[in-house]
Amino acid sequence: MRPDGWVDVPLAPFATVDRSTLRWLRTGETTPEFTLLAGESAVATMRWHQPHGARAVAETADGSFTLGRGGFLVPHLTARRAGSDAPVARLTNRLSHHELEVGGGGVYRLKRAGLLVPAWTLTAANGETVHLEPATDGHRIEGGAIIGTTSIAPGELMIVLLLCWYLIVLLWIEDEAIEALVPFEGPDAPARLGRGA
Repeated sequence: MRPDGWVDVPLAPFATVDRSTLRWLRTGETTPEFTLLAGESAVATMRWHQPHGARAVAETADGSFTLGRGGFLVPHLTARRAGSDAPVARLTNRLSHHELEVGGGGVYRLKRAGLLVPAWTLTAANGETVHLEPATDGHRIEGGAIIGTTSIAPGELMIVLLLCWYLIVLLWIEDEAIEALVPFEGPDAPARLGRGA
């Protein structure tokens, strides 16, 4: 166990496992923490620094990645190898979708599968698709399934899945924060401080 309380899980190299059955499981209670499983083998972990923050760290058998959000006019997410300032991948918000670029690799399009379902579809340049379906329990994201086989190289697929899951959890955290504010809006909102009775 590390000083921060995060338990190290032995991670299998992504290239050595069966990638036909992938799923994220929530392994942290207060602070979001997830483990990516290929069958029964753990292949990656992702942990947020703070319960409602944007920074996260992902661990794989091939190394660690820092995940962060940036940009004002063009919001984007990046994955950087630990100790490096150069992004290995960038996910950029476009009007109708997200575009994911992997350095030295492919370009992918990520978008919601529909308005009423929380599922997402990742499409590679060659038309192959992978579906990401978050699993929820009330207002809490518990994990998700990754459905679809692909010819994407294992190293690139790992980076792509890390950034996609990072985006999905960030959006879920933001949605929960907005829902928590709803009772403070409208005619039934509690009286504001300084306002007379």
